[in-house]
Amino acid sequence: MKREAVDGAAVPSSVAPEPDARSAGASAPVPRPEPPAGPLYALTFRNFRLFAAGQLVSLAGTWMQMVAQQWLVFELTKSAVWLGIVTGAGALPTVAFSLLGGQVADRYPRRTILIVTQVAAMLLAVVLAVLASGRWVPIQAWHIAALAALAGGVNAFNMPAQQAFVPEMVEDRKALGNAIALNSILFNIARFVGPVAAGLVLVRFGAAACFGLNAASYLAVIASLALIRVPHGERSLRERSVWEGFRFIWRLRSVFRTVTLMGTASLLIWSISTLYPVIAAHFGHGAGGYTTIMAVNGVGAAIGGVLVATFGERIERRWLVYGAPVLFCAAFVGLSVATSFVAALVGLFVAGFALVVFGVSAQTKVQQDVTDELRGRVMAVYSLVFSAMMPLGGLLVGFLAERLGAMTTVRLNGVVCLLATAALFAWSQRDRSQGRQDDRALPSR
Repeated sequence: MKREAVDGAAVPSSVAPEPDARSAGASAPVPRPEPPAGPLYALTFRNFRLFAAGQLVSLAGTWMQMVAQQWLVFELTKSAVWLGIVTGAGALPTVAFSLLGGQVADRYPRRTILIVTQVAAMLLAVVLAVLASGRWVPIQAWHIAALAALAGGVNAFNMPAQQAFVPEMVEDRKALGNAIALNSILFNIARFVGPVAAGLVLVRFGAAACFGLNAASYLAVIASLALIRVPHGERSLRERSVWEGFRFIWRLRSVFRTVTLMGTASLLIWSISTLYPVIAAHFGHGAGGYTTIMAVNGVGAAIGGVLVATFGERIERRWLVYGAPVLFCAAFVGLSVATSFVAALVGLFVAGFALVVFGVSAQTKVQQDVTDELRGRVMAVYSLVFSAMMPLGGLLVGFLAERLGAMTTVRLNGVVCLLATAALFAWSQRDRSQGRQDDRALPSR
């Protein structure tokens, strides 16, 4: 098996060596030309175009439902506690079953898994829409929490399969980073379109209409998945250990450092979004200030996605993985000492930009390092780290902000994350300077 040196570690390539044209004869395939410069290279592949179109519609519907669901819960209960209960109900099954989801993604066809999970999510949205309409039984908060829990369980199987499916939709491995970056851009576009549409529909037609439109949006992604054609790989149906993803990450220093840094950023930095309403109030702004913070942060994220899609392959991946955290940590430290709302918005813009650059680069690096037979389980661990650390971080920042103040908490988290980034980078540099190979042997195939 061909091996490549990545971040000081010898790792297996998930792409088999190309046959020598001189020995393969006239039937040898013509090599694909070098990818053109530009941010849309992944869209030259038919499968990815179909997937992106379906995802954009579906994600916008998902954001509509998220906004309407939170509004409906608060309208029914007038309780912030119930808002937390519904959020937790959706997160816990994702954390609990994501490893099993990765195991399934490595054992069965990923496109089939995605179609099944999207159909299941659509049916849950239909049930929520019917309940919210009041034509069946009067909807209660626990109904919404129960459906959120079921949706979280579906997501536990959808996320690993979707992340592992991306390399199958781009025939050229060099397009992988670009595809992941474009996915991030789609997410941020939907993050704007969905809430705006939800606001308009909520006022005029109510929450049930938002849920119904989300259910309809799943038809787009189901249709796109049905039209996608991928090679039928010989995926083994042997029993696959769910722990092989952990073992792979532990044995490759480069992947272990990347996943550790992702978990640290999820715990300390992504969770700071919990304090955005408090930060708006700190500068004397209410709901308008909060929405401005979200918008500015989202614009920075969208621009970061465009730039990493355009230039990501021209910069050594490890510099993006370690450089972006330095930037977003510095941005949040700057935010914590800002004396005006405008200065705070600048910090939030830079933070949104750097967080997306880091997220795309980290996921691309892991995807490039892992073999296809382990991809689902490794990406399940990756998703688990993010999904588990961010809610814990939300509790942590809430606890600290209550006792130390919001700005002190932001500054403390930024400094601690910066120190963790420096330590991991120093470890990486030491391995590279010593020319060390990864002495923790890979699992036997």
